[in-house]
Amino acid sequence: MGVGVALNELIERTSDNGIVDPGSLLMQQLDASREGKPQFFERELEGGRILSVRANSIPGGGVITLYKDITERKAFEKRLIEMATRDELTGLINRREFFTLANHEEERAKREGHVVSVMMIDADYFKKINDTYGHAIGDDVLRDRADNCRKIFRKTDVVGRYGGEEFSVILPGVKEEMSKIIAERLHKSVAESIVKSEKGDLTSTIIIGIACAQGRDIRIEEILDRADRSLYTAKAQDRNRAIFDSAA
Repeated sequence: MGVGVALNELIERTSDNGIVDPGSLLMQQLDASREGKPQFFERELEGGRILSVRANSIPGGGVITLYKDITERKAFEKRLIEMATRDELTGLINRREFFTLANHEEERAKREGHVVSVMMIDADYFKKINDTYGHAIGDDVLRDRADNCRKIFRKTDVVGRYGGEEFSVILPGVKEEMSKIIAERLHKSVAESIVKSEKGDLTSTIIIGIACAQGRDIRIEEILDRADRSLYTAKAQDRNRAIFDSAA
């Protein structure tokens, strides 16, 4: 659909019952103080169609409008944003977007003074999985780990693929004891996950390094470094475990 298509026609195609008042859709958006001047806004209809609307209110209460269906353009723009910010394999945010959001959380923590916990997560013996089962199954394992993260962490947590088989998480407002509980939940979720392959069902484990900090001089990169050191300590020990770094 293009410029000049009637709103009623769009509504008939997108509404379940076809009963929508075009005037109410429009008048909710108009700024009375701008009478006679063009006003631009977007409106999502039932069924997901998105309209770009240009409206001119005129003396006597009338409105002259021009509509354009921009649904496809909006979907394309959303895809571009996802390509720039999402890891293609796992669907989690990528490393660059992770640090963008990490900086926001750092500023918020400094401003509000709340505690922040950070986790570094590594798929255990991942090279052995790739060598034994092949890289395609290795990719399935990483996707499964991402699904485990989505199950366990909150929508307010920042969860990303840090690189390779490593994942990183920022948990705003989460203190030491709770971070350990969450790590155990993640361990349990991963242990119960099964990845299918031609060579049989595959189960695997993870290791987690945890650190947290609180205060006006908090630095996310410093906490990440501490969590990363804890991760490598776990690698050097029994693996399949979480280690908390309590250094100030």
